[in-house]
Amino acid sequence: MLLYIYINGNTKVSIFDDGTKIREFDSIPIPIHPESMDVKITNKCDGNCSWCHEKSSIHGEHADINSLLEILKGLPAGVEIACGGGNILSHPDIIYFLSSLKKQGLIANMTINQKHIKSFNDKICQFINQKLIYGIGISYSDSKYLQDIIPILSITNNIVFHVITGLNSVEIIKELNDFCKQYNKTCKVLILGYKDYGFGKNYFLNNKNAIEDNKIRWYRYLAKYFEEKDLVLSFDNLAIEQLNLKRFFTDKGWNKFFMGEEGKFSMYIDAVKQEFAISSTNSNRVSFKDIDLFGFFKRISTI
Repeated sequence: MLLYIYINGNTKVSIFDDGTKIREFDSIPIPIHPESMDVKITNKCDGNCSWCHEKSSIHGEHADINSLLEILKGLPAGVEIACGGGNILSHPDIIYFLSSLKKQGLIANMTINQKHIKSFNDKICQFINQKLIYGIGISYSDSKYLQDIIPILSITNNIVFHVITGLNSVEIIKELNDFCKQYNKTCKVLILGYKDYGFGKNYFLNNKNAIEDNKIRWYRYLAKYFEEKDLVLSFDNLAIEQLNLKRFFTDKGWNKFFMGEEGKFSMYIDAVKQEFAISSTNSNRVSFKDIDLFGFFKRISTI
């Protein structure tokens, strides 16, 4: 089902409820605002992931939601906001935030650590049923938590499992696909590159050989999953680079598959520190006080 159509510069963007996006443009797209943003609204988390690139911890702080909403004003209905943390569900103003995004017509998606699903299951289902969120990204941690996902899986087709090259086994793709098949659901997996950033920097230094060996297995064996039925694989730009994904495509196929470099149609907001960046692993941050969202995006999209 079509959710929104909006004009972004010289580009017509259509967004559907299954996450499909269609861009229509002449010559080269010249967007004037991001189509999607990763937005961190909290750095508080009890997950204790020693590779967390956001350096989230139990001592982390929550973002000022009103300041963030002020920043997002002016964006048209249909722009996607990928809400994350930290443990986003721990933010005391999460319902107010999601309700405000819905009122503006912004499409909220949410990334949740698999460890937190059981404790917040009722709240997550409430958000889905009230259409406060459309997509659920679930950061995979262990197969023992898969059963916790069943209540969510029963009410939405928009769950995407997040796995990380260098950490998670490539064979997890089959495990997740088999799990979804039990419930007649299409398995969607987003493959993320290993982020040598935040806590991830020290974790890499202490586990370099294991991480590199894991990446090699992904490089060698990923292709065997391309022909699996009822399996949808997507990749962030870092995984595309680390796995040299372009080797599997013709030029024509690549142009259809690749959604653009970081900063071309997307950006990152650290609402806790009130900073903009091209991506969550980019150290070149700019304060909300120094520039607005449209000004920052214009700066990075024309680089």
